[in-house]
Amino acid sequence: MSRPDLVPATASPITRDRIQAYGDAVGDHNPVHFDAAFARAAGLPDTVVHGPFTTAIVIDQLIAQLGADTVLNLDLRLRGPVFPGDELTVTAADYGVDVHSQSGALVATGVIILSGDPDS
Repeated sequence: MSRPDLVPATASPITRDRIQAYGDAVGDHNPVHFDAAFARAAGLPDTVVHGPFTTAIVIDQLIAQLGADTVLNLDLRLRGPVFPGDELTVTAADYGVDVHSQSGALVATGVIILSGDPDS
């Protein structure tokens, strides 16, 4: 059943400055996140956003709509790379949420449990 309490929400573009700040905060300076030439040599079109940073953006979108006390659990599976400049849109899905980049690529899927859900 789709989540009637969740409307599509799009986060602001992920800037290289935000990626740098995240990397600095968590101590992850893997060049695949910062060095475009390195990323291209690895077969990517550009650097990629840290997976946990992508997850944090999705959580922020859910909490902004549903409230921090409502979201009990999110099991997010990353499905594709997220790149600098991407705007992630979180939409309701039969099992929880889908996350797409502005190109339409499915980059993550998630199962959410909310307070008040029958199984929570």
